[in-house]
Amino acid sequence: MPNMADITVKKADNATNVVYSALTPSAGDKVAARWRSNAVSAIPAHRPVVEVVSRDNGSKDGRRIQMSVKYPIIQTVSGVESVIAIVPFDCSALVPQNVDTAQVTEAIHQAGNLLVSTLMRSVYVDGYAPT
Repeated sequence: MPNMADITVKKADNATNVVYSALTPSAGDKVAARWRSNAVSAIPAHRPVVEVVSRDNGSKDGRRIQMSVKYPIIQTVSGVESVIAIVPFDCSALVPQNVDTAQVTEAIHQAGNLLVSTLMRSVYVDGYAPT
């Protein structure tokens, strides 16, 4: 079981680090672990938030992992910082518990790498599947 920790990722410029600070670890199944990017705004409600929840599937032979990111789009109008939109991102995986760990590891690594591939990033930025 992973230990709660801060998460550092690269911004879109692929050079600048962004830290998602650990807020609360999960207290068990169906209770989210939470992180927040505190450098984005002085207003906590205007900061990006990540949540991860895990639980058994119905037959208890797998673990459902759900990650949710809420990234607020902020604009300053007449000197007042306001959230004008939120980009939600959700990712879910069912990780079998009755198979070889090495194969599951490979599947998760490939899926994660596909998600951050140049083509898939373009799909999400543009909002269209490749044609």
